[in-house]
Amino acid sequence: VKPARHDGPCIDSLLQRLPLPEGCTDPMEPELLEGLVRRVAASISVIPGMEAVMKNALSPALWQPSFIICVGNGQVRVLTLAFVGDPVSGDRPSSKSTPFVLRLVTPDLV
Repeated sequence: VKPARHDGPCIDSLLQRLPLPEGCTDPMEPELLEGLVRRVAASISVIPGMEAVMKNALSPALWQPSFIICVGNGQVRVLTLAFVGDPVSGDRPSSKSTPFVLRLVTPDLV
């Protein structure tokens, strides 16, 4: 499948599945994996963070939000970090910070 306005070669036919390293379990069934991907994608959003700041009467802003996908021990979680509250320092959105950091962790998404 070629993206719109793409004239170069596609490498889909060159992709191959590598064997699993020794000791690894088989991958998830495609239907389960698709559900997991959808749950992870839904968690990579500022909406849960905005709900948390509004619930706690903080300024309605998340500065420099970061999303970290944590995978291990049969679990997948999304960690959200962002500067919240006041006073805000910095002159651009990419450099704004506050003395407070919001940290949200999803439940196990598997």
